[in-house]
Amino acid sequence: MDPREQPRKRPGPRSARSAPAVRAPDTGPGRAAGARRKAPAGERAEPVPGAAGPAGGEERLVALFTGGARRGRRRIGPRTSAFSLFGTVEIDLTEAFFTQRLTTVDVVSVFGTVEVRVPENVSLRGGGTGVFGSFRVDAAEAADPEAPVVVVNGCSVFGGVEARPERGRRVADLLHGRTRGHSGR
Repeated sequence: MDPREQPRKRPGPRSARSAPAVRAPDTGPGRAAGARRKAPAGERAEPVPGAAGPAGGEERLVALFTGGARRGRRRIGPRTSAFSLFGTVEIDLTEAFFTQRLTTVDVVSVFGTVEVRVPENVSLRGGGTGVFGSFRVDAAEAADPEAPVVVVNGCSVFGGVEARPERGRRVADLLHGRTRGHSGR
């Protein structure tokens, strides 16, 4: 019998038993930081590549008709993305540990607000566009040429984006193993 003439099998409904043991990573905006792949019972789940972990990766913040904030003592990865739709996202880097020199924050605000705050001894740069809204980056250069740099890029449509240094706050430097006058509060 010719293989082209064989009847085709129709795929049946998939059960939990027929699903693959380890699924491909879902790197969409709904994936939580530190996400893990599913694993069979008795085996340890492995981290999803690209998920923001304690030392880096991309961190994604989404606020849909709600508010979200990232603040406190934590390690910052090289890239952070924030999206606000009728909500508010607050990114407070004043107590963060910078493990690399350049950190990029990409923001999009639609009828919402995104606020980014950095310590005063970190260089802040960036730019973007506001369409019937505002996009404001209070650029500041740190006195130390080796200081970490935060770049804020993006756009705002009927919303607002604000990035500014927080006066009186200083950052601990993990790049060179010394503290740069971290005053806490």
